[in-house]
Amino acid sequence: MAERVLVIDDSQEIRDFLTEYILEPKGFQVLTASNGLMGLEMAVSERPDLMITDQQMPQLTGLEVLQKLKEMNIDVPAILMTGQGSEATAVKAFRLGIRDYIIKPLNPTELSASIESALRETRLSRERDRLVDQLMASNSQLQRRAQELNELYEVGKSVASSLNLEEVLQRVVASAVYVVGAEEGSLMLLDEDRNELYVRASKNLDSDARTTRRRVTDSLAGQVLQSKKPVAIGNDSPLERTHTALLVKSLIYVPLILEGEAIGVLGVMNYQHENTFQSDDIRALAALAGYATIAIHNANMFNEIDRERSLLDGVVNQNRDPVFLIDKEKRVLLLNRAAQTYFDQTESSVLDKPVSAIINLPELHDFIVADSEIGEARETEIIDLHDHPIRVRVIDIEGGSRYIRLRNQHV
Repeated sequence: MAERVLVIDDSQEIRDFLTEYILEPKGFQVLTASNGLMGLEMAVSERPDLMITDQQMPQLTGLEVLQKLKEMNIDVPAILMTGQGSEATAVKAFRLGIRDYIIKPLNPTELSASIESALRETRLSRERDRLVDQLMASNSQLQRRAQELNELYEVGKSVASSLNLEEVLQRVVASAVYVVGAEEGSLMLLDEDRNELYVRASKNLDSDARTTRRRVTDSLAGQVLQSKKPVAIGNDSPLERTHTALLVKSLIYVPLILEGEAIGVLGVMNYQHENTFQSDDIRALAALAGYATIAIHNANMFNEIDRERSLLDGVVNQNRDPVFLIDKEKRVLLLNRAAQTYFDQTESSVLDKPVSAIINLPELHDFIVADSEIGEARETEIIDLHDHPIRVRVIDIEGGSRYIRLRNQHV
């Protein structure tokens, strides 16, 4: 914006001269007043960047204008013009804070230099304030970024340390609301049988919203699921909320992608606040959606392993012979009831421990851990610590695990 200069002088000729030949050619916006009182009122209301005032004027002199501005704690850089200069007037003017003191008749070159000098301090002050505001804004952004990274880190730890899917997904949604400053959030998963999205975790949703299902084919969240691309909508294009008469002023939806397939949508919404989400918010939500996907994948894998283990446990426990499994690192994976009795160990006490922890017979241990091919069945007969002959059968399984079965009529 053009800098504004207020000219206060009872001479129309001087006002026009300053306006047409000095100020406007330099790009200044000029305000004028024909007496001291009018000039004071304009200085108070307009707060110009510079004031050029005559000393001798009707109603208020230039010094009186400066004095009253000082009493009101209004600082307007000023240049005082006078036709009859005196040392006393100059001293008083400088005490009132003027930038320069000029004696008429006016010299255009001298006046132009005086104007530039008077504005230099104001310009530097304005630039300083701009840089301070810019620094404050940058610091605020950095602080928000640090909070965001810290929150993402904490969610990452939750995903890595917890197998409680409910707990992790609730943490993801709560973090999404916190990081972007939203009013509410939700994580919806796909019900493939009904082709609908249902709320799996939420923050600040009312009971109606938590139980509402949305068809993939006729909802914005469904469009995000199908396109596998995030969507952000600002308050310039409000959408009607499906289950109430309220309008969504801003929202973000990001898809949850697992092994190339969209399995759900993470969303945050504002219904009251006017703030529009930024591109950084989309990136943060995408990261949180990634964490949610990892948690769901981990939970699915754990449940599958747990089902397989339960099935295997049921099979081996039906066997009356001692049976146990070890992994490729020769650590105990499973011990059936007959093996627990034979080795006088509980399964929980030896799980994930070296097989040597349950076998005290070197010949048996060496045969079990000896190298062999996947699918190969090896058998031998040894005498155990009870002087009983036992038949040992070892089979390597795909993935590095090893199946061991002991057969003894005394067991």
